Amino acid sequence: MKAAANNEPPVPRIISEAPLLFSLNHSLALIDRSFGIDRIIADSGDEFVDSYYRQSLPGYSRLYNPWQCMHLPLHDGTLSESEAFFAQASEVARHLHDRPGQRVLELGCGLGANSLHLAGRLPHVSFVGTDLMDQHVQRASAKGRALPNLSFRQASFEDLPEDLGQFDAIFGIETLCYANDPGPVARLIARHLRPGGHVILFDAHRKPGFEGFPTDLVTATKLYEITTAVARGFHDEGRWQQAFAAAGLEVTAAEDVTEQTLAGLTQLHSRATKAFTQRKWRLALKVMPRYFARNAVAGLVGYHVCFGDRTAPDTRLGPITYQKIVARKPAA
Repeated sequence: MKAAANNEPPVPRIISEAPLLFSLNHSLALIDRSFGIDRIIADSGDEFVDSYYRQSLPGYSRLYNPWQCMHLPLHDGTLSESEAFFAQASEVARHLHDRPGQRVLELGCGLGANSLHLAGRLPHVSFVGTDLMDQHVQRASAKGRALPNLSFRQASFEDLPEDLGQFDAIFGIETLCYANDPGPVARLIARHLRPGGHVILFDAHRKPGFEGFPTDLVTATKLYEITTAVARGFHDEGRWQQAFAAAGLEVTAAEDVTEQTLAGLTQLHSRATKAFTQRKWRLALKVMPRYFARNAVAGLVGYHVCFGDRTAPDTRLGPITYQKIVARKPAA
């Protein structure tokens, strides 16, 4: 997609009034003017997760939400903002029982928000959070000092240390999208699960027939993936279920919860419009670190890749589905 000849995007078609939503065509034109769509797409397949999170740390630690969650909130129409951001963690808690000795492992814990929340809520359960980024682990550890049932450790989910032991639940929230190959990761998870234990995954996946979606939506999805550092693209829908089954786990749930991301993605889109249309923010984008600035791109197109480009949001029209997947290790 190229910007207009005068380098200005076309007059926007607004598809909702409150909050402000630009049409996909206008959103892509704004992105092309500020960043160059071809320049972003050229990063497809590159490995820059470390740089992305280092540069984006100020945004996640101070701007995105007060709890330093690094994922989308899930709203069902009844939850407060804090409850929506911890909806995924609440699903993890649902798979635990009120008995001592339980252990839970979080993969890709980021700044530790979910494990901190759960450890405070469930003092009889031991929690371990792992993350690839040492800076994340240090900050999470500092926040968790007062919780004796919580620890953090630097580790990759693709090379989990054997001495971590086994767990009653293992979960990853918008982190296993970075896996090179779900197969070996699923086998590692299975090895670290106790019999009867569960793995709980929340993540975005490409729908079947992804390349057959309208060109602008495919482009928007690739922009969203790259600007959230998933430069190889999200895994195809169904791939994790196959990997868990091949690893000997029983898939007990594979639920499309995309509708619950609507409020969060709409809010992010509304915020991002300011970055592209207000002069002070447009100037700020030019001096921000590259990957930090590109978060504005993800904010602008995230709504469209899940809900399409119509007046009313429709999960059937977006190329991306946001899923909850649960698998269980058979009891011995």
